Amino acid sequence: MREEIEILLRRAEVFKRDAENNFKNKNFDICMFHLEQTAQLLIKAKLLEVKGSFQRTHSLRALLLELAESWKKEEIKNFIEENKEVLRDLERAYISSRYIYEEFFEEEVKRAFDVVEKLKEMLWKG
Repeated sequence: MREEIEILLRRAEVFKRDAENNFKNKNFDICMFHLEQTAQLLIKAKLLEVKGSFQRTHSLRALLLELAESWKKEEIKNFIEENKEVLRDLERAYISSRYIYEEFFEEEVKRAFDVVEKLKEMLWKG
């Protein structure tokens, strides 16, 4: 199990690095997708650590609520409430990367970087 967690965390770092490169090149739509993947893998890795499994969904909010059932309930619920718009944008980035076109702008992406960093801190630094 530990090896699976490490793989997910390593992949999350690769997606974050890709997001940073996309941002520098002003590829904001792909940047948002890579940030969503970063967040999704961070949450799924923590779910593996805490529960040993995770539901098969790409919804960041659903994954966070699943985690809140077993770990840091109030902190996670507060995080979702405080960041629901950005979490929704990240979820839309996942969907639009595959099915429909949606444009994201620099300010939205900057906020997403901040939220993903807060998420990482909450999940893996405390």
